[in-house]
Amino acid sequence: MPRIRTTKALAKRIDLQYFTRPNLIKRWRLYLSIGLVVLAVSWIAYAGISRNQKVYTKGPLSSAHAVLTTSCDVCHVRDASYRASVPDKACLACHDAPTHNQLQTFTPTCSSCHVEHSGKSHLAEVASSGCTQCHSDLKTTDNSHSVNPHIGGFDKGHPEFAAVQQGQKDPGTIKFSHAEHLAPTTRNLKGPVQLVCQDCHRPTNTLEPWPNSVAVIQPASQQPLIVGVSDSQQRKRRSVEAGGGAYMTAIKYVNQCAACHPLQFDKLIPDPAPHDKPEVIHAFIMKKYADYIAQNPGAVRSHVDDINTDTPLGYKDTEAVVRPTRTELAPLPSSAAEWVRQRTAVAENLLWMKNCKICHLSTEHDAPGLPQSVKGVIPSRWFPHAEFDHQAHRMLTCPACHAGALTSQQSADVNIPRIELCRPCHKEAGPAKQAAQGNCYECHSYHDWRKEQPIKGIMEIAQPSASNAGSPSGNTAQQ
Repeated sequence: MPRIRTTKALAKRIDLQYFTRPNLIKRWRLYLSIGLVVLAVSWIAYAGISRNQKVYTKGPLSSAHAVLTTSCDVCHVRDASYRASVPDKACLACHDAPTHNQLQTFTPTCSSCHVEHSGKSHLAEVASSGCTQCHSDLKTTDNSHSVNPHIGGFDKGHPEFAAVQQGQKDPGTIKFSHAEHLAPTTRNLKGPVQLVCQDCHRPTNTLEPWPNSVAVIQPASQQPLIVGVSDSQQRKRRSVEAGGGAYMTAIKYVNQCAACHPLQFDKLIPDPAPHDKPEVIHAFIMKKYADYIAQNPGAVRSHVDDINTDTPLGYKDTEAVVRPTRTELAPLPSSAAEWVRQRTAVAENLLWMKNCKICHLSTEHDAPGLPQSVKGVIPSRWFPHAEFDHQAHRMLTCPACHAGALTSQQSADVNIPRIELCRPCHKEAGPAKQAAQGNCYECHSYHDWRKEQPIKGIMEIAQPSASNAGSPSGNTAQQ
């Protein structure tokens, strides 16, 4: 007789608590649920302890924009996603920046070069890729180029500095030898002196006394000049435009030269002539002689052969010093006015033919008019298309970069360092390669901030809320 199993009997064999018994899938699901919660809590706790704001924001703003950290809508327009790039109009509302060149065929957006939320102290420190995207294969609207059109970086196709390219000469019009001035035989009115580079070359806006200035020989008369930044030394980089130290102070006779090259024209007159235009010098000498003869009327009956019998400082012993002879002297003057005219003529001839020619390339002396010396021109900036900061290189000695100056005999010598001298210190990877920064922005700027236009402010300072108006902080904000 077959066994009969009813449904009820079969149901009794089913474990009704099967879903409560553990299995592999259930265990992993539990482990993952707990692990993810612990991971999330740990992540939030770590972000709070380390103050890492990337959990909540894309990253910290630059130092210049740090005040806008809680005002995202100032840059991110409200009708766009916060992930969208900041439009140029948001930047131009505060920065009216002129572009680099009117011939450019491509104008990058502000945010493509100045990347925010990366914590940079200066947004001007842009990546070189922002420059090389154009300059590696430069295109212009008129197909002409004033610079090398294929530059991939400081060590990738960058040409030699224009100032030291083959055939370049110093455009200055002053006769000068660095080697002679650095020699131990150099002397001033006090005797032999060993000049060093800093005696003549110092950063702009220097206020310390110059050791060979006009004050050394006539403290009660002319005083050294405070020379500021010249027009050619104006910087176009907004981030480094303020303050002196970038360039060297322009060379001025009264600051660097007067004590070694006094314009003494007559031993009767203790004051040297001013370093000025010929007509100013002429008027100065005439007045000095007029004052002298008024106090010493007996000098009218004297010849002028005793004028300035000493060889001027700075003159080489081998050079001929032109002096009037007894036969060349004019007859004895008949009046004080005649004495002043004779004395002035001889004194000026000595100045023009001796003192002035020590430094000036040539002096035109076509009688009867006054001579017109070639105007002294000394370049004060050698890189017109780049920025250089001597202050940042102050740890180096001057000959370390300007070694050629020690042996330079001619003023036509260009003693600017070549690019090979800069590359070992400046590399594009910068600190990552244990080197100074070598990115394009170190020397070049895309915008010329000298052409910046003034803007009107668009922001207001947030007023304290009514809830904290009575608190100490609220009262402080209102004061």
